[in-house]
Amino acid sequence: MKEKELHYQEELFAQKTPYLQWLRQQKTQNTIAVGKQMNRLPFSSCMDSLKSFGKICAEQVYLFERENGKLSENAEQRIAECFLDFKEADRAVLVYADEDYVGSLQELYDIKEGDFNAVITTPYQYNMNTDHVYYRGWPWFKPDFSPDTLTSFFYVGSVFAIRGDVILETVSKYQDVTNLYELVFWIFQDALNRRQIGKNCGIVHIPEILYTNHNPIEVQRMEISEKIQNLHKVEYTSYKVSIVILSKDHAQLLKKCLKTLTRYTEYKNYEIIVVDNGSNPEQKQCILDTINAHNKIDKEHQIYYLYQRQEFNFSNLCNLGAQHATGEYLLFMNDDVEILDTSEGRKWLDRMMVYAVKSHVGAVGAKLYYPTHLEDDTHYRIQHVGITNMGIGPAHKLNNIKDKGCIYHGRNVQNYNMLAVTAACMLIQKGVFEAVGGFDVLFPVAYNDVELCFRLYQQGYFSVQVNEAVLIHHESFSRGYDDSSEKQKRLQKEKEHLYEKYPFFRAVDPFYSSHLVQWKKDGEYNVNYLYACEKMAEPVLLSNQIMHLIWKERFREKLYKVCSTAGKIYDKMIGRHLVMYSIDNIEQQDMTVVVTGWCVQRKHDNAGLSRQIVLIQDTEETKSRTIYAFALYPNLREDVAELFLQDSSEQKTTNVALSGIYLQFNKQKLMPGTYRIGILIQEKHLLYIKDKTGNQIFVTIEENAQQKGVE
Repeated sequence: MKEKELHYQEELFAQKTPYLQWLRQQKTQNTIAVGKQMNRLPFSSCMDSLKSFGKICAEQVYLFERENGKLSENAEQRIAECFLDFKEADRAVLVYADEDYVGSLQELYDIKEGDFNAVITTPYQYNMNTDHVYYRGWPWFKPDFSPDTLTSFFYVGSVFAIRGDVILETVSKYQDVTNLYELVFWIFQDALNRRQIGKNCGIVHIPEILYTNHNPIEVQRMEISEKIQNLHKVEYTSYKVSIVILSKDHAQLLKKCLKTLTRYTEYKNYEIIVVDNGSNPEQKQCILDTINAHNKIDKEHQIYYLYQRQEFNFSNLCNLGAQHATGEYLLFMNDDVEILDTSEGRKWLDRMMVYAVKSHVGAVGAKLYYPTHLEDDTHYRIQHVGITNMGIGPAHKLNNIKDKGCIYHGRNVQNYNMLAVTAACMLIQKGVFEAVGGFDVLFPVAYNDVELCFRLYQQGYFSVQVNEAVLIHHESFSRGYDDSSEKQKRLQKEKEHLYEKYPFFRAVDPFYSSHLVQWKKDGEYNVNYLYACEKMAEPVLLSNQIMHLIWKERFREKLYKVCSTAGKIYDKMIGRHLVMYSIDNIEQQDMTVVVTGWCVQRKHDNAGLSRQIVLIQDTEETKSRTIYAFALYPNLREDVAELFLQDSSEQKTTNVALSGIYLQFNKQKLMPGTYRIGILIQEKHLLYIKDKTGNQIFVTIEENAQQKGVE
């Protein structure tokens, strides 16, 4: 294999196996054993009977490890340290850690056997002393203490340790404890009670992979005890829910919302409060007609209409609705939400109330779908399954992903504790809402729901994302999308305000591992490993080094205007017709610009193809024109590789799987001005990037940005 081909294959394998690259990057330190050795107790299922583990000694610590797997070399030491790190009153009672799985490359990474040379794959193999070749994958980076997640499934997983005295005390206190799941459940309940009175809960999560499952089928295991499900269910049907809906100039949208809400909601004890901050007379009358018609027919579920002309301030309007509510619970809902007319869809509010009535629960969210099915007409696209506080800020994980199967340990199907949930459909105890001060009016449009949830968590409450409650959300009809420059500035300002108020939460989320992607938009739960293409790029000042290419491109454009046939002949003469590119998106947010797409040179081997993104100042002053270049590193685009598999020409286009473009750079590193954006191929071809209508794309660096210069 030629050196260039080998480098290409090594990089391709690396980009297909991010977790293997992450493992290589980790530094494992050998620790010295501390304290007493733990008693290791293998188990096959969390339903295993406690009697099967024999006599428990109060002075010992018991390490439970699932059969058919292996502890890491430092697992016992790391776990033992956790039981010694606290003062007696704050000692750990239960410790759990992260885990992963082993399997073939096909099972874990969808890589067929023989796709890569053994020289490349051998260093990543996992030794199981068998004839088969295995690799590690599917990391399960768990959340911190999550009492409500535990009621959904046994999320502590395959490796955890408990003090012997805690086991004995729990079994004595709760006489009906018979299996591991029930033991852990009641330990969590006691920990929750300690936390609510200001003490250390005693549940410790070690954010390290300390156990490897030898059976990849285990990843599908979502164990739950029906007995525990019955234990955590409480009576809630007697409580009244006040549903607060904000609406302005959306009479027809509101009508559909109210129609589906009153027709398809199984929970019966509720009232509806519509808050209108200034609909025009015609829209206002339509809304009144809808409400009056309903109130004549349905005396049980009256709709109240609050009309006050004022600037849109989501927080203030929600607080206004809450002040007029007579229910013990508040449900904030957008007017572009509709209820699903299915047997499960009708139970949405019941499913949310199961959690809202718990004394430790703050806000409760629902799963929201985009309004249209995907092309196969069988699955909706996910819009919201909770808000995650990533390094880049609050984000909606799994956004726009098909709701099919079980995604990352049930993040789309199980009910999870989350740091925040969206106020497009948020349920909360009225007493709790009032006690924490309601929505903060200093967050008029964005992040008001996140701010409230941050405050709830700081005051000891857990928010819950209930994925059993499913609704449709026609997103942002109420105030439009946040895509204009002005709205982006407002969004950034409110995000900065959020972290000024809560500096502790910068890149911190107790329910989202720091080992998962943090610094780029990523709807899935991918490992936090940055390839060269994903790191912040540094600009290189080119001065006039590519002026001849700029003149050639200008000549070419003029030629096409005069005679397109002559332009095509010219392209063939210089080989430009062989260059293909597609720019998926150019996003400008905060001080960062992100460019995504792909670029290929047809009828060539694209391994090692030199590509750069260039910014060329849009000015007629050629001598003073500023030109920046950014190197493009390989970026995996398997869809592009599929596209060129159909190439039937004699001189094939090869090695295009790494032809993706992913570039992000800081605008503060550039001088103010307006720049044309282009792609430079092999320092030979310059192509100005154009949108779908054929217009050139520009990037503007504003003068008021704090400039840091370019070295």
